[in-house]
Amino acid sequence: MFRRILIALNILMLATACALPVSQNHKFYGAMEKYEIAYREIVKNDPNIDTNLETMADVLKTIDRRYVDKVDPNDLIDQAILGLRAPNEQSIEDIDPTTRALDAMFASLDRYTGYMSPTSFSNYRERLAGRFVGLGIHIKMQDQVLHVVSLLKGSGAEAAGLQDNDKITHVNGTSIEGVSLGKARTALKGPSGSTAVLTILRENHASPLQISVTRSPIEIAAVEHHIDGDIGYIRIFSFNAKTAPGVAEALASFEEDLGPQLCGVVLDMRNNPGGLVSAAEAVASSFLDGGNIYAVKNRGRNTMARDADSGDRVRGAPIVVMMNKRSASSSEIVAGALQYQNRAKLFGETSYGKGLMQTLLPLENGGGIRLTTGRFTTGGGPTFHGIGLKPDIPDTQAEGEADKQQIDRAARSLNCSPTLTTAHVMAQ
Repeated sequence: MFRRILIALNILMLATACALPVSQNHKFYGAMEKYEIAYREIVKNDPNIDTNLETMADVLKTIDRRYVDKVDPNDLIDQAILGLRAPNEQSIEDIDPTTRALDAMFASLDRYTGYMSPTSFSNYRERLAGRFVGLGIHIKMQDQVLHVVSLLKGSGAEAAGLQDNDKITHVNGTSIEGVSLGKARTALKGPSGSTAVLTILRENHASPLQISVTRSPIEIAAVEHHIDGDIGYIRIFSFNAKTAPGVAEALASFEEDLGPQLCGVVLDMRNNPGGLVSAAEAVASSFLDGGNIYAVKNRGRNTMARDADSGDRVRGAPIVVMMNKRSASSSEIVAGALQYQNRAKLFGETSYGKGLMQTLLPLENGGGIRLTTGRFTTGGGPTFHGIGLKPDIPDTQAEGEADKQQIDRAARSLNCSPTLTTAHVMAQ
């Protein structure tokens, strides 16, 4: 069977001038032969075997061509077979064999790379477009416990009274302690109007809380802005399809209301997890008059570089960029470009340090993969991956301190005339 698949894939590769060397094709073919034998042995009487094997071949070929580091197809398939053989321990829903295999294979690469089923892939693209159906929380898995990082404004989670730092132990009575973050996300998902009963551990509460949260359509607000005194304030919560238009609207407002009296800009990207690189490119370009925004390396070679357009939208007015340890990815691209080009001062904490580029690639089965395809540098500086960007002006928000107080400190570093009365932080 795989001779047919390989022929079809190689025709496609030749058509795009991307065919692998012969020796690498032999490695790929041998790996897929091994996987097919294991699949037929482990997964009995699969009516969709052709589709599932072709999905694995599609993914393996893509990783072999485009992953940031050189990989051995046989090593990847060995991991996939381990995933096939592993018992399905998911108590929330059954996981099909191909997804188990792909999850195991991707886990051997890096934690930012992953496979998405057709449903998950559709949901992910909706989030990048700035909308989705859900509870309205950002989550992280820490010490095998699911933590609420922040709430989305206007979400069911906010209405139900969830709080930052809540720990979720059960969903509808089923424990999620110790499961992967992906499985926890699956447990929390559901159609609009449905309800999830969450068991919550909260600091200063002796016993667990039972909180019902209704899932609803959520429009993700990417940007908020306002003017205080002669300072423009912009908060970027994430980088999605709405981010660049939101920043453009903010800058147009500053120009209309202040014009040349604009003294400086506070660009707040605290707790910003990143998102679309294209949005980061547009935002950085708004504040630069040419020069490098970022470059990408794949397998040690420069593969891409993006420079800013000419025309700084705020005409050289000073900028202070607020960052903290949760500022990652695209937010670091913007901050690094402005810092290394001496266009802005970074204020706050050392950022998270995610300098890997993920490319979203659709698959024939309707699913997709989020594949690490490069390492970033920004503004001509060194890579920030695993290191983060260090602030020019260190500042840490004290526990219980009002958000406005830290923003005021950042604004004062501009030596302008702030009268900041900022809105409460809107979690993203």
